[in-house]
Amino acid sequence: MNRFRQLQPWVQPYAQYLYDVALYNGMSPVVTSTYRSDQRQAVLYERWKRGLSDLPAAPPGKSLHNHGLAFDLVADRGAGYNSVQQRQLGAFWSSMGGGWFESDPVHFQV
Repeated sequence: MNRFRQLQPWVQPYAQYLYDVALYNGMSPVVTSTYRSDQRQAVLYERWKRGLSDLPAAPPGKSLHNHGLAFDLVADRGAGYNSVQQRQLGAFWSSMGGGWFESDPVHFQV
């Protein structure tokens, strides 16, 4: 199963590598989002603006999800997205040249 098939083809192997690193380190990673349509992004953005989500969302067209260049991944489903494991995986992604920010810990971008 290619859980990253909706990302740009050149991004897919890097995303899969991060997923595999999490598995190798005993985590139970979960991919929660890859590509998003403008309509889906608008829903998430409105939820965030109204305070119904504690994870930020960019306006439609401004998110790298809209272009297949970002994915959301929870490092370990049992630990949640504010875990030490999440920060470790984010730091690893950053060390590989990817974009990761503690303010949106599930978001990984290229």
